[in-house]
Amino acid sequence: MSAQLVIPIELIDAFGAGVYVLTLANQAELWWHRRRRRTHFWLAMSALGALLVNLTGAHIRTLAHAPSPQLVACNMLGIAIALVGLYRLAEAVGGRRPGRIVQGLQWALLLPIALQLVTGNPLTIPVLSVATALFLLAALWRSILNVLSGDRESRSLAFGLTLLFVTLLYDVISELHILPHQEGFPVFGFTILYIAAARALSLRYERDYRELVNLRGELESRVQQRTLELQEANHRLDLLSRTDALTGLANRRSFQEAAAAHLQQQGACLLMIDIDHFKRINDSYGHDTGDTALRLVSTTLADSMQAGELLARWGGEEFIALLDASPDVVARVERMRLAVAATAIEAGTARIGLSASFGVAMTLQNEALEAAIARADDALYRSKHEGRDRISVAPDRDRAGQGNADLRQR
Repeated sequence: MSAQLVIPIELIDAFGAGVYVLTLANQAELWWHRRRRRTHFWLAMSALGALLVNLTGAHIRTLAHAPSPQLVACNMLGIAIALVGLYRLAEAVGGRRPGRIVQGLQWALLLPIALQLVTGNPLTIPVLSVATALFLLAALWRSILNVLSGDRESRSLAFGLTLLFVTLLYDVISELHILPHQEGFPVFGFTILYIAAARALSLRYERDYRELVNLRGELESRVQQRTLELQEANHRLDLLSRTDALTGLANRRSFQEAAAAHLQQQGACLLMIDIDHFKRINDSYGHDTGDTALRLVSTTLADSMQAGELLARWGGEEFIALLDASPDVVARVERMRLAVAATAIEAGTARIGLSASFGVAMTLQNEALEAAIARADDALYRSKHEGRDRISVAPDRDRAGQGNADLRQR
């Protein structure tokens, strides 16, 4: 005949107390650092209730007489806290808040405890037992619903609650001598439940953390993308602020900044270019034809530019350019003039030949841009005065003032 293994109840009580204290301390600390996570709070409260049941139950077993109503009330209070805490834990894991009716029932559990404390009426014990059992079943049902809705972390909690329900049911049946009785058997149910619940909360925290990391990465990616879009938009706006909308060339402001910086480093050849008889084209054929002439001349001039050289629309029908000061630069300017003179545009049945007058000023390093532009502009005026479609080279800087004055007096 095999002997039945009997574990001393004192050892079970000590083991249970250790598990409850460890769970209470661990979950209370986690809740303190994660105040918005109600799951840690309710698991800590359930462990507190289980610890109260453990301590009062162990004390009751040492008594040689019937326990006082106050001691029984404390034991009942622990049962209520433990099982209500489990129900609130199941609700919180599923991201739910209990309704007002359920909250009212939670407070109603204090009534049989208060009656037991005041009257010592043992009839309140079955009432409280039924009420707390219903909270346990509600917690188990809520966990099962959470699992069915796809909440993976609720699986561990549902497993623990199921095992606790089985151990409590076994304890009740064994009290009726239908099954072998083992004192403190529910302690093992609570132990496994708290381990499963802690694992469920840990998995939930890990999942939330991964989602937060992914969300942060996605947010950083979107911020980076928007930053790039903003930089690109700012770049386009900067280009628009520096570009002539009609010809696509640099505008006056852009040219002045770039040319001034260039002249600080080295000398250059500055050109002022004016389309001949442009007002006549506008007046006779319309502004659309005039715009076509501007675009064609700008393209022709741009085709003659070399890397690092500057070309801009100065305003109206005037263009400005800064070429490298090479020995053959005047010959290059002549080829530019011939290229413009070879162009023509169509206006209805009319074919309009184009030409341009050029003013050239050779500049030295550190010469003021405004002074160089004034000399090139005077040379352009000379080209216009002498018949257009030609090049005029401004005199050197030292002789420019007297020559310009003579030209203006003619």
